[in-house]
Amino acid sequence: MKFPSPSAVAVSSRVIAALCVILTITPLTLAALAAPLPAARADQLPNPEWVALLADYEKDYWQAPKDKANGGKVLDVATMKRDEDLAVEINHLGAEHADENGLTPQRKRALIDSDLYPRETMPDALGPVLGRYMSEGINQHKLGLVVNLFKFNVASTYQSKRAAMHPRPYLDRSVSTYDGTNDLAGLPATLDIKESPSWLEHIPGYSNLQKNSSYPSGHTTMAYSWGVALAGMIPELAPQIMARTSEAGNNRIVLGVHYPLDIMGGRIGGSAQNGQYWHNDFSDAVVPAANQLRGYLTERCKADGHGSTLAECITNLKAASSGGYTNDFLDPVATEPVRDQASAVRVYTARMTYGFPQDKSEAGKAFTAPRGAADVLRLAYPQLHADQRNAILKATALDSGYPLWKSSDGWQRINWAKALCARVTLDENGDVVKVETAESADKASSPINGPSVVNAQYADRGGHPASDAAAGENALKPTGPGLAIVDVRRRALIAVAIGTVAALIAGYAMNLRGRREGR
Repeated sequence: MKFPSPSAVAVSSRVIAALCVILTITPLTLAALAAPLPAARADQLPNPEWVALLADYEKDYWQAPKDKANGGKVLDVATMKRDEDLAVEINHLGAEHADENGLTPQRKRALIDSDLYPRETMPDALGPVLGRYMSEGINQHKLGLVVNLFKFNVASTYQSKRAAMHPRPYLDRSVSTYDGTNDLAGLPATLDIKESPSWLEHIPGYSNLQKNSSYPSGHTTMAYSWGVALAGMIPELAPQIMARTSEAGNNRIVLGVHYPLDIMGGRIGGSAQNGQYWHNDFSDAVVPAANQLRGYLTERCKADGHGSTLAECITNLKAASSGGYTNDFLDPVATEPVRDQASAVRVYTARMTYGFPQDKSEAGKAFTAPRGAADVLRLAYPQLHADQRNAILKATALDSGYPLWKSSDGWQRINWAKALCARVTLDENGDVVKVETAESADKASSPINGPSVVNAQYADRGGHPASDAAAGENALKPTGPGLAIVDVRRRALIAVAIGTVAALIAGYAMNLRGRREGR
């Protein structure tokens, strides 16, 4: 019998030792390595049909130009006149009492929003203190998961803009995309838009904007893509977050680059984008981002003595009332300042329709929540199932009959400011029987302090649990939100183990080869 040499035995021993070390690092490592891969997602929603969702505009109000000989055409003179008159009025109010540089506080806010940086546009929705924490966390690269959510959860407006090709308010609106002539049905070719000067590094960009692409507003679409997501992650402040989101959209009118209908279209697009993202990526992206944001804000609160939990911090800072997001900018739509959650809900709700009259013949139509919408309420109401969350959306939805509702598949009617922060009461069968929101509750005796469920012990009764699977909702991974991190670590450990073993085996083989060649 031929025995291996002492050096070969030593190499073999190192291989065995390495394997033992790899497989006995820690119990957590063993558990991670042994854990099954996450189950396949239950269901995936396709990209929303943006042009179809926003088609009411081209069907009812404006016919897009087809070529040089056939310019665009106003279809509904009354609605389009209100659209442009309101745009001019909001634009003028934003320019009132300008300083020697032509700037006002509202114009400065609008210019900041036009840059669309996550660290600037949305954090102040949390109030001055929590907003500062969030901005600093983004700047210091401590909220990477949140930034990634904002980055990937954005709806595209390219096709919708190409479908409408409506001229912006500060241009000669009689000239079509193809240099033909638009039929404005007697409406003026030019509007008295007051353009804003730049402020510091913030530039309005009038000359850089695509000229015949007012509908829908891309900035508003992105603001709502972010705002709805942020409200879903911190639903305790959803009314203020959504009021701030609506302000970001309204600021496009302040700068004179969009009309109210453009803003309403952007809200539909941003809402539908969240429905898809929260449905498809709830466990993989939304929950980890929410945990990161809430955990970071909590740690900052602890360090500054504002409370040991986020709830305590919100209470102590009065972030849901006088110490939170406020706004004094008034116009024909936002007729009261934002001071607390009730006023935030009212202002946000007013901007859902911009005061356009309701078509009474279309009022009272049944509301069915679009697929994915209930997913956005999952963190706000973790006790509830899909059909119960759909019931909240229905109870808080805007009535039918307002512009853009028919083609929107229900997204135009969803009131996020109400739905994400309500007191929901269940009966003994688990059915939603009452939904109270900030502006409807008796604040003196029973204020709304974030989303809550009365009689939550009945949530699992009846057929409600089965509605999650019926809706195709993706379940949380078995070990909770942290599994995503564990899974990444497990995959990395497997890769390291394989690589290490391969390297040692290769070294062993080369050692043997060297010995043979040396003989």
